[in-house]
Amino acid sequence: MVRKNWIVIVCCIAAAAVLCTVTYAEKGEKGSLPAVVQAAVKALLPNAVIGESSKEEEEIEMYEVKVKDAGKESDVKLAEDGTVVEVESIETIDALPAEVAKTFKAQDAKIKKVEKAVEYAQIKVVKLDVPITTYEAKITKDGKETEIKVAADGTIIKQETEKKKDKDEKHEKDKD
Repeated sequence: MVRKNWIVIVCCIAAAAVLCTVTYAEKGEKGSLPAVVQAAVKALLPNAVIGESSKEEEEIEMYEVKVKDAGKESDVKLAEDGTVVEVESIETIDALPAEVAKTFKAQDAKIKKVEKAVEYAQIKVVKLDVPITTYEAKITKDGKETEIKVAADGTIIKQETEKKKDKDEKHEKDKD
């Protein structure tokens, strides 16, 4: 009788672990996107399914989200506050505006791929009254590579340690 109880308990724990794993896997990369970024993608492309996403830094933090809308894949770049910056997609020559297609065809060459980019916002360059000098160094400490950005007064502005994923990719390349 005691043995049956232990078997039932172990089965319940295993089922709970599988359920948690499946739930976490379904969240995927989408779960790491801030709600405001997810909402902006859905407002722009209501029927799109959010796929992979990554956080990028282009003087401001940006998200690049891969979506699929009516079978068409696009990359959407958004600012951290949800502002849509750019949408990129691959187009067929037949889907292009007539004047654009005419210009491409006039090149008298084989068209391999046409990329469409629609900009919704731009990062503006502002001239500074006083220039800002920074220094970056890549260092190895305790077996980990770290990139450090330091201001002219010695203050650390940014410190980024190599991620495990990057190490794994490098390790895979070394095996080949």
